[in-house]
Amino acid sequence: MDYKQEAERPSGASGPRKAAAKQKSIKKVVTIAVISVVLVAALAVSTVLLLTNAGSSKNAAIGKDDYQAVFLTNGQVYFGKLQNATGEYLKLTDIYYLQVDSAVQQAGSTEKTANSTSSDSNVQLIKLGNELHGPRDEMQLNNTQVLFWENLKPDSKVSEAIKNYKQ
Repeated sequence: MDYKQEAERPSGASGPRKAAAKQKSIKKVVTIAVISVVLVAALAVSTVLLLTNAGSSKNAAIGKDDYQAVFLTNGQVYFGKLQNATGEYLKLTDIYYLQVDSAVQQAGSTEKTANSTSSDSNVQLIKLGNELHGPRDEMQLNNTQVLFWENLKPDSKVSEAIKNYKQ
């Protein structure tokens, strides 16, 4: 019987070894999981900070004293004061746009030629708000429809025309 007990003892001793190995394995998995969660959280925080700083730099690029030209995907260009260059919508106020009126055809001419000069058309800067539908002088532009925007120089023709309109 002693021999039988001796033979069973090693297998009984392996039970605690298995339990200890299992505990080590669980600790490893938990440690890896905790490290993974911490890394994902750190990555998320750094991404948010990066996006916030990128947005701040875009807004910092807006010349507060300047007018901006906003070019849309449909070919339209609006001039005004850009207040937000980040997010889903850009806010534009004090808005103007260009309107091109073709000159009346000269007598005896039945068609316009491809060599028309700029003197054949009259370009006017129009203040938003006097249209038939009576819009307010503010636009929310979907950023997916904006190709780009740029600050205008204070002495640009558009800036000068806006100054003259306001006087």
